[in-house]
Amino acid sequence: MIADDFSAVINLDILEKTSKVGEIINPENLLKKGLISRIKGRTPQVKILGVGKLTKELVVENCRTSESAKKAIEKAGGRINE
Repeated sequence: MIADDFSAVINLDILEKTSKVGEIINPENLLKKGLISRIKGRTPQVKILGVGKLTKELVVENCRTSESAKKAIEKAGGRINE
């Protein structure tokens, strides 16, 4: 388990603006896009929050999600791979 100080938070509105339909959203891809940063040299655990609107079908992997973010992702046709 990764400690809380190794966490990054991202909102749905950011994913809406920066992602393409069908794109895989995971910590590594978010790092490459510059949407999150390494913490103490490590890739952080990511939590997606339900702030904003999501209309694109995305595939979320290796990220925690709030209940509202999960519902929005699934409503947009996306899926969450644990």
